[in-house]
Amino acid sequence: MELDPDGLETLSAVLREGTFEAAARSLHITPSAVSQRIKAMEHGVGRVLLRRTKPVQATRDGEVVIRLARQWELLRTEAELELVGSTSGDHPPDDPAAAPQLIHLPIAANADSLATWLLPALARFHHSNPGAVEVIRDDESRNSDYLRSGEVLGAITSLPDRIRGCHTQTLGSMRYIPVATPDFLARWMPQGPTDAALARAPMVHYDRRDNLQREALRLLTRIPSDPPAIYIPASTEYHRAIEFGMGWGLTPRVQIADALDHGRLVTITDRRVEVPLFWQYWKLASPLLSALTEEITRSAAEHLTDD
Repeated sequence: MELDPDGLETLSAVLREGTFEAAARSLHITPSAVSQRIKAMEHGVGRVLLRRTKPVQATRDGEVVIRLARQWELLRTEAELELVGSTSGDHPPDDPAAAPQLIHLPIAANADSLATWLLPALARFHHSNPGAVEVIRDDESRNSDYLRSGEVLGAITSLPDRIRGCHTQTLGSMRYIPVATPDFLARWMPQGPTDAALARAPMVHYDRRDNLQREALRLLTRIPSDPPAIYIPASTEYHRAIEFGMGWGLTPRVQIADALDHGRLVTITDRRVEVPLFWQYWKLASPLLSALTEEITRSAAEHLTDD
């Protein structure tokens, strides 16, 4: 199998830009040269790596190679940073040229983790490392897809699927509780969360792919039901919608602790939903990835349950 750095860079550019022509512009070469490099890559590995669609998509074999391409990109950039020594103090502190080069680090995370325990970890990482994290926000049950495709180097997931070339680290569980305002309960559940009340009381969902609220319904009622759904696709605004009395829903307690303490929200039942979380990331000897992993696991240990 033959893989060369130029071919890996070109493959990454094609998938990033979506077309051979756009990749050629970003690499400052001709579209013909892009095509020749991709053909040489496919000949070298003996596999078709790209589907020539618009935008271009990776095949399953292409996903393996694009992950290698992006790992190579990260390691090469880290090595260049060490060799060039842009943070070595060769320039005066007020010289803009002395500013460190920041390395792009894409990860996938769910909205509730980002709104609660993850952001402090990312902030600590940025204070101490020359990295620039890009967070792709999606449901924790789907984030492993971004790892498989090579789009991210790490992901917060709820399913510890075995992913080729990746480590899996248990973080703990995020505990969700069903809450609503006292007025909402008085109006929609005067006798408590009965089957009949849960069937008609509006629920707040994050989006149409939000399975967490449906899990809460299965926990609370024995009868299948389809109550009115209100969709608020943002973590902070989701919880505000519940506090405004628009509906009931599941929330991490940390996000609405003040509202619970002051009686603006109350729990519907003592039952809880535990969502296990995992950090899955590339098997790669990268100092930046190791530092990011350390901060993420540290923050998770401080904020997530371990039972």
